[in-house]
Amino acid sequence: MGRILRARMTTAQPVFDDVIVSATALNRRSGEILDQALEKCVTIMRNDQAFALLRREQAAEMTNLLRCAQQVLDLIHAIDLVRSAVALDAGNEFEWITAFPLGDLKEMAEEVYEIYARARSGEVSPEAVDAVIHEWQESAWAVRSPEVRSAFEALSDEVPLTEPILATTTRE
Repeated sequence: MGRILRARMTTAQPVFDDVIVSATALNRRSGEILDQALEKCVTIMRNDQAFALLRREQAAEMTNLLRCAQQVLDLIHAIDLVRSAVALDAGNEFEWITAFPLGDLKEMAEEVYEIYARARSGEVSPEAVDAVIHEWQESAWAVRSPEVRSAFEALSDEVPLTEPILATTTRE
């Protein structure tokens, strides 16, 4: 007997903890089987082939989470390269991380992984991972901006405000 692989979807339903039906059964009881697919994944067996029947939203959710995982993995890999003193190619989509010191890269990796773990568990959407990465990218743009740098390096020419004088009116 082979081992059963158990993977988790963000809905916390195991991918292979499903109903297994034959293609013939699908032809004979399609309505009932579609109703079952509303609750959990259905595997349809035909000869030696297996097909998954699940709600489109579940498939989209799994695809979106997979895309998110790939993005996080690529970013963590780029961070590891930079922290190992390997220069990133200018065409690398994460070249912008080179604007940060090593300590910030460690913080970025931890923050991105933490939000990804929350997305994987279904606590937040994968778009939250995109948002965190985008905020780090905007910070890199700001760090590299000569205008922002000169604004922070400029001497302060602020003048302290004086206490306002309240006008008093007298009534006669």
